Amino acid sequence: MFSNLNAGDFIFPIIGLGSFILPILLVIVLIVYIIRVVRRTERRAEERLKLEQENTHFQQQQLKAINDLSTRLTNIESMLKEVE
Repeated sequence: MFSNLNAGDFIFPIIGLGSFILPILLVIVLIVYIIRVVRRTERRAEERLKLEQENTHFQQQQLKAINDLSTRLTNIESMLKEVE
């Protein structure tokens, strides 16, 4: 019954199936890798955007403080001129 079976009867179909499945697996792995890279890039861009927003808010606070100090200094200078 099994005397007519050779090792090639099993090996060649497996190799043929492997040569069909291997490119599909490579494409799937490549797609997964690209998706991971894109997600990582998006996450870094979101972190960068958050840091820029925080930096902008801090700069606006500094600018407001500088403007307040400038206004106070101008008021003090005008008071001193009135006293003279």
